[in-house]
Amino acid sequence: MGAFGQAMRVSDAVGTFAMVFILPDDINITSGSPRHHRSFLDIYLSQLSHKYLLDLMEYQRVLKQRNALLRKLKSGEENIRHLDSWDESLIGPALRIMASRAAFMEEIGPNISEVSSKLLGSSETVSVSYQPRMPITDFTEPKAALAAFRLERSRDIRLGSTFSGPHRDIIDIIVGGKPLRNFGSLGQKKCVMIALKLAAFKALSEHRGEPAILVLDEAFAALDKERSAALLSLLSGMGQVFLASAVVTSIEDVKLYNVDAGRITQSKTGDFNVSGN
Repeated sequence: MGAFGQAMRVSDAVGTFAMVFILPDDINITSGSPRHHRSFLDIYLSQLSHKYLLDLMEYQRVLKQRNALLRKLKSGEENIRHLDSWDESLIGPALRIMASRAAFMEEIGPNISEVSSKLLGSSETVSVSYQPRMPITDFTEPKAALAAFRLERSRDIRLGSTFSGPHRDIIDIIVGGKPLRNFGSLGQKKCVMIALKLAAFKALSEHRGEPAILVLDEAFAALDKERSAALLSLLSGMGQVFLASAVVTSIEDVKLYNVDAGRITQSKTGDFNVSGN
């Protein structure tokens, strides 16, 4: 509930607490479809900027309407001139979303590479880059962007959906000169995914002026002892960190809780052991 008992919208609550989760399914960021790249960007940019969240919601609303019109155009039910207003409504939030994503990736890119190298423990270089899927190079020129966007109208009508835009953006992740998604091992994909999340954690903490909350669930699965040790070393200076694991490496001075049959009990404070695979 919001102030004076009024219901709070989900969009109003986003960003209230800066939190980064590292969950088992997050491996999809480095091994799954590009939609997971966009989700990664949207989750953390929405925590950094409420304006970004509003732009994203507006873009999705207009995109849905434009796609509905494209389907009608494909079947000959509508006039192509009706696309003009939707194109103009779409381009503004699209440019702002892409500009924010580009700036965010430029900021966290070096940290991703650095943390990835520490976790991988190899000399292989790791590079990440944001690849917008819109035929433009300048996010500050709406007229030029609109003109370029409209050049793809015939393809959009043929497909019955919008082919270009932020909803198709990707993050290129290259390890040792090869695309990680296609050629990386499970361990490499896990390490780079964690690096992405820790870089987002650092950015959130720095922008907000206070440490974000970091929650890791089974983060050590698929990591060998060396990589588990490297992750523990990275976590040691990150403030408040919550770790959940079914297996037991050593972290000194922690509060340890056991969960058994729905009951939570605190164990004696001491070392927590998480064994690598």
